[in-house]
Amino acid sequence: MDAREIAALAERIAEGRRSRKPMDIIAATAGLSEADAYKVQFAVHDLYAAAGDKFAGWKIALTLPTQYEPLKLSGPVFAGIYQSGLRQSGATFEKGWPLKPGIEPELVARISKDAPAGGSPYTADSIRAHVGALHCGMELVDNRYADVTRMTGPARIADNVLQAALVVGTEIKDWQTLDFANLKGRSTLDDKELASGPGSAVMGGAMISLAWLANALNKHGKHLKAGDLVLTGSVHPPAFLPSAGVAKTEFEGLGSTEITIK
Repeated sequence: MDAREIAALAERIAEGRRSRKPMDIIAATAGLSEADAYKVQFAVHDLYAAAGDKFAGWKIALTLPTQYEPLKLSGPVFAGIYQSGLRQSGATFEKGWPLKPGIEPELVARISKDAPAGGSPYTADSIRAHVGALHCGMELVDNRYADVTRMTGPARIADNVLQAALVVGTEIKDWQTLDFANLKGRSTLDDKELASGPGSAVMGGAMISLAWLANALNKHGKHLKAGDLVLTGSVHPPAFLPSAGVAKTEFEGLGSTEITIK
């Protein structure tokens, strides 16, 4: 795609998201490559920033081969978080947005030090020095499409991989001692379990996925910055909510995050 085509698709996606109505961008994203998909995603970020919605951080998604291979992607993917999508546990989402909400249990890293390119690739050990705090959290995703089953992997990258909100829950004390691979997370609606999974589903553990993100951003000429919030990946695929109610994600023994969907 040339610069004009990238800008036009980014504007269409941004406008579609602002409308809070079901989007049909299947034809517009057919044949989109992974590389061009990220260019479109970054262009959408720029449009939001120009409109006053500050960039707030990143999400990591599709962390397992069983998730990215069916979409013909080369590996896990990342997307951006906007200031307008940040919430604290206890938040209420009024009827009408998200259109078709789903929830995921994720650890949220608060970055305290930039992670620029230039040195050795980041590892699960070295990235820890860039984390100021770790929280239990929730990603609220939104199936905002006319037919999500026809959305290709690159199309999902271009539109921020279903991202709707980042919800910050319990802060985890002494997180440096966690056995990330063996964490247990689950999602519930009105106290009924919808899905669960292990910390190992996140590329083997949250610090592994965070290091992956730092390196992936560097390859795209970007980097983790102090103040960024990062959704480090879900322990299970999105649990789409069958009804309104109190939705909750929790990590066994660590804490939880809760929202109300009207």
